[in-house]
Amino acid sequence: MSARRSKRPRLRARWARYADELVPTTAPRRIGRRQSKGDSQTAPESTEGDSEDDDEPIGIGGPARKEGWYRGLSGFLWTLLDRFKGDLTLIVAASVFGVVRAMGVTVESGWTGLQFTFGRARRELAPGFHWLIPFAQSARKVPTRSRTMDLPVQRVTTHDGLVYLVDANLVFRITDVRRALIQVDDLERGMRQVLGLAVQNIVRSASGAECNTSGALDGRLVEALERRLEVWGVTVESAGFPSIRPSPRTLRITQLERTVTERREQWLRMRGALGESAGALGLVGTKRIPRPRARALRRYLRVHRRMLALARALQARGWNGAEIKRAERRAFDHSGAQRRSGVLLRNA
Repeated sequence: MSARRSKRPRLRARWARYADELVPTTAPRRIGRRQSKGDSQTAPESTEGDSEDDDEPIGIGGPARKEGWYRGLSGFLWTLLDRFKGDLTLIVAASVFGVVRAMGVTVESGWTGLQFTFGRARRELAPGFHWLIPFAQSARKVPTRSRTMDLPVQRVTTHDGLVYLVDANLVFRITDVRRALIQVDDLERGMRQVLGLAVQNIVRSASGAECNTSGALDGRLVEALERRLEVWGVTVESAGFPSIRPSPRTLRITQLERTVTERREQWLRMRGALGESAGALGLVGTKRIPRPRARALRRYLRVHRRMLALARALQARGWNGAEIKRAERRAFDHSGAQRRSGVLLRNA
């Protein structure tokens, strides 16, 4: 305890010395140790009572020592201010802005705010600036204008086992801010999940014929979303399916079924006119299959390029013209193609 007390006068003396260096005065002040008894001739003002405090600084605990300590602290603070005076304006402006922001909130047009006092919802805030009590009141804002939400492509199986790729969108508007902020944690995420579930349920209960006419499905989707989103303070303005298209496999199945139906109708007509055997042969088709002219020309060009490459390769090996012609004829006959009127036809 005595060692701690002995350090305090030394710290105060150090602060006083630092203050004298930073803030010079007109009357210099002597800080140091008092003279001993041997120096009494040169310093007659010292007395015998003063010689008892040889090991202690001047004015321990006195007014002079306290004044020096205060001067040292003030000098240190002024030095800091002088060093950072360039950033002082910015610091003050940032502090004022932070205090003003904590004391109020600005609600933009098209938005509505909800004021909370100690965590309890109190009142709705219209667009404009509203004062708040710092650390006691807060505010949250949500957009109350009409907004749209698009659902990514969903792969849904219908009631009759066909797979469809479904797109859906939703146009909504928040009418009850208190419910939208309190009843659900993340409103947009919850609405996206509700929209996906509604699309799945509606398309699963529909058939392929109903998916081709999406007007009835749009009405079902609006009814399902209105019933589920009402508890969150959301009004559904419109909802629907922009596109309902079959998957590639479903498309092949439906086309095959349509082809089989057409062939059956043709066979019934041919059987009535030519008989059952002739109708069956008519359905089987001919040996040669007609092809489009553009497709035949493309195939001819491919074969012609191959012949030219073969001729260049044989000519590089030293073959003459007759031998190259015979090799081209053999390669052409081997491909099973015939050349007629500039159009290449291939045997079936």
